Amino acid sequence: MRDRVAEFFAEKTPRRALALAVFLLLLLVFRRLLVLLAFFVAFERLLFWSAGFLSRRFKLHRGVSLGLVLGLSAVAVTLTGYLSAGRLAEVVRETRSTLPQRIAAFREHPLFLELEPHLPDTERLVESAQHYAANVATSAAALGHLVLYALIGLILAVVYFLDEERLRQFRQSLAPDSLFGTLTRWGEHLAEAVSLTVQLQFIVAAVNAVLTLPVLWLIGVPHVPMLMLLIFVSGLIPVVGNLISGAVLSIVAYQTKGFLGVGLFVGLTFVLHKIESYFLNPRLASRHVPLPGFVLIMSLIAWEHLLGFVGLFVSFPFLYVVGKLLTEFRGQDVPPVVEGAAEPAPSAPPG
Repeated sequence: MRDRVAEFFAEKTPRRALALAVFLLLLLVFRRLLVLLAFFVAFERLLFWSAGFLSRRFKLHRGVSLGLVLGLSAVAVTLTGYLSAGRLAEVVRETRSTLPQRIAAFREHPLFLELEPHLPDTERLVESAQHYAANVATSAAALGHLVLYALIGLILAVVYFLDEERLRQFRQSLAPDSLFGTLTRWGEHLAEAVSLTVQLQFIVAAVNAVLTLPVLWLIGVPHVPMLMLLIFVSGLIPVVGNLISGAVLSIVAYQTKGFLGVGLFVGLTFVLHKIESYFLNPRLASRHVPLPGFVLIMSLIAWEHLLGFVGLFVSFPFLYVVGKLLTEFRGQDVPPVVEGAAEPAPSAPPG
């Protein structure tokens, strides 16, 4: 007796539908672990770039090269934490308790009083700023969860690095058309999308920091290293990152050079935003997602509307994975070419 269920799922369309449904269900169930995936992918690529290079260049055992990289990294992290952890914890505690009050006190600032007649709904703007500032300060308390995810991601990356050969053999043993093999392949697409997203934002953040540094020197603002760190970290946030740093730098510039400094940073923020939105992001992303820049920008807007701030990080991975799946489906739909197949005989000319 024929197994009609097996025959049904042997067809391409039902098999693809089942795989897509399971893949989307897994993403939905484990959506809170996507941060862990980002840390794992970042650490895994760093380990293969650094420890893998040492192993190949100096003919070291993979475990030895990994130990050297982890040892040097531990020393660097320990020194950094020793020098800045106490101050950082103090800043976080102070910010959580005083930031909303500081924004409320901004109503009495000469700059606010001078601009108030020219700005509509200034009271609503201040209330919104207080609300978001309180959320940001409260979110700083979640730093411990991020550190925990980073630690787990590092452990997973180390285990993956050491077991790479056995994992590769296991991966090759999976049937490409099986459900588990398909999901594994699509998971690799997702990991690659996360890796490319991190790389793209690092490039954008570095460009923002390099272009802003001469303006900081020109104005003569204090604490340039800390401001450069702020610019780089905020540059890791797609689209709105340089707007956040530009607002902070404008306030700092006003205290140093008045409206001249504000004008310089407003102009610089505008230029950087245009460079990122219309040149860097579309140009870098188009190397991996062959779509017009307009589509990439509209995807950012749509995902931000659906998921809010998180949607800014989802746009490129979504387009990348969808592009990979469509390419895979088109390749499967092309009929195989049989070698030695007889060419169709040309039709006889009329006459």
